[in-house]
Amino acid sequence: MKSLLIRVGALGGLFLLGWIAIAQAQRGGALVEEQSTAGSMAVASDYSSPAPASPERSVNPLRAPATQPPSSDIPDAEPGLSRPTSDPFGLRNRYPATPTSAEEPVSSGPVLAPVNTVRPVEDRYSAPSAGRDRLANRGGDRYSIPPAAAVAVSEDREPAPFQADPFAVPANPTPIGESNQSPVVMSPRRGFADQAPLANEGTGQPGDPRLEGIQSPQLTIQKSAPKEIQVGKPAVFRVVVRNIGQAPACDVEIRDQVPRGTRLLSTKPQAKRGTRGELVWTLGTIRPGEELVVEMQLMPTTEGEIGSVATVHFGADATARSIATRPLLAIETTVPSKVLIGDQLTLSIVISNPGTGVATGVVLEERIPAGLHHPAGNELEYTIGDLKPGESRKLDLPLVANRPGMAVNLLTARGDGNLRVEDKCELEVIAPQLDVALKGPKRRYLERQATYQLSVANPGTAAAEQVELVASLPAGLKFVSANNAGYYEESTRTVHWRLEKLPAKEVGSVELVTMPVEAGRHAIRLRGTADKGLVAEKDQPVLIEGIAAILFQVADRIDPIGSGSETTYEIRVVNQGSKAATNVQLAVLLPPELQPVAAEGPTRHALDGNRVFFEGLAQLAPKAETFYRVRVKALRPGDLRIRVQLKTDDMQTPVTKEESTRVYADE
Repeated sequence: MKSLLIRVGALGGLFLLGWIAIAQAQRGGALVEEQSTAGSMAVASDYSSPAPASPERSVNPLRAPATQPPSSDIPDAEPGLSRPTSDPFGLRNRYPATPTSAEEPVSSGPVLAPVNTVRPVEDRYSAPSAGRDRLANRGGDRYSIPPAAAVAVSEDREPAPFQADPFAVPANPTPIGESNQSPVVMSPRRGFADQAPLANEGTGQPGDPRLEGIQSPQLTIQKSAPKEIQVGKPAVFRVVVRNIGQAPACDVEIRDQVPRGTRLLSTKPQAKRGTRGELVWTLGTIRPGEELVVEMQLMPTTEGEIGSVATVHFGADATARSIATRPLLAIETTVPSKVLIGDQLTLSIVISNPGTGVATGVVLEERIPAGLHHPAGNELEYTIGDLKPGESRKLDLPLVANRPGMAVNLLTARGDGNLRVEDKCELEVIAPQLDVALKGPKRRYLERQATYQLSVANPGTAAAEQVELVASLPAGLKFVSANNAGYYEESTRTVHWRLEKLPAKEVGSVELVTMPVEAGRHAIRLRGTADKGLVAEKDQPVLIEGIAAILFQVADRIDPIGSGSETTYEIRVVNQGSKAATNVQLAVLLPPELQPVAAEGPTRHALDGNRVFFEGLAQLAPKAETFYRVRVKALRPGDLRIRVQLKTDDMQTPVTKEESTRVYADE
């Protein structure tokens, strides 16, 4: 809306100026002031004395009436041109002037310079308009030549101000001598398409602080020429440029053509040739309130209206500065070096911004290692948000130690702008352990005491608290004694030891004495417990066996006996051991003087000459006894001896005993 109001206001001003110009022309006056809106290119025209009017040209509303006195110094308007249609935006050149030759007389009016329809890329400024009739030449022709009826700028009026075009590219003219008017060959300006690649690293620096904010340089241009010049007599044309703005105008450049019908003698200051042969004064920077003047000395060569259009274009500098900051992230983690398994620990986290800028979008990520536990899972994320420079946030993360060993915790903080920092910390989860062991005979005979060494060890990394060691005895073992305050519970057949604390890598030992009372395969069960749910168990098998201790005795019932008489040998077999004797075999060997008559025992027997055999007794229980009897007859007198052999499965060789009997004979 603001832009539209400015355009409407400018259009109204243009219309008003146009009507004023028409009124002055009709009164024989001259339009002497040329103004433009801020930011346009200033154009100044100068013309020599007017050419004779042709009676055939049409009436021009911008010129004075035909009855105007010939002494008027306002040149006649260019004949043959109709009044242009107003173009408020200056988009099209609807009525271009048609050039004519100076030597070729025409009825349309004085000779004009040709309109340049092709402009180089440097020409970024269009000629300003002073009224509605000046808006025709605004198309692609950036240095438009106004109609001949356009008025000259008065020397006592200030030209219209101009503002810098931020995209203007000044020409790069080549200096020429005062007497050298030949154009200089120039390289065309490079466009964006053929420019060198942009560098990756910047080289710019902040400018003068006075260049900050809105920069508004404004230039006025005023061109003056003698009212009349003569062929063969030098004349000086001047262009005055003044900065009426509030900021310096940079790269100020004035361009002007050598008027047709003249020859350039010199320039002051020295000018350069442009790409189209025009004169170019490069003036540099004009400060606010400063004014510069350029001149060209001409030699008129032909009669007629002499003039050219001077243009000025310039640039304006503006600067801006910003403070570049760098946000940073830092993490500091505090955690105990050791924690007991099952205990809760707190991970103290301090995240800070030690940089100079605000760290935005900060997120904290936590990956919980093996050995630690959090109810929400192993991967956690917490949004911090923004951290100002020097600001810090403290967070506490509760965790539970659930597995012994070393744990490496990883914390990552990230933020916008590829901010990222990691922090690793190590801690050890310590835990007690229990191991029980039992040393002692794995095979024992009945009624022979067995002593066992019981131990509980802590191979862990922490002390075990409230340790209890329990030995459960089988039915085949009877409790006898225990050291180190061990006590026996008869109802459960268990022996108990208690220990307040068992340090890591320590072993505690106790002694247990038992008596085997029942043969068979048994086992001693050892169990250790401690706080933190520690349990260790071990079974010790024990084979309890008995001993078959066979004792036998041989005795004769009648001793001595007479020859021909009989006696009986009684054999008593007793198992004094704790194990049943199996396959008890008995044999009686008689001397020749004795003859077996009969035998009896727990098993069948057989007679073989002087030998008596009893079949094997399958089992003789411990403390049991049995009897064997053999009846014999004495055949001859003498001191006779019998032998009895006993063998069981537990004996590798038979046991032999003798019994003597005295046999006498009557004489």
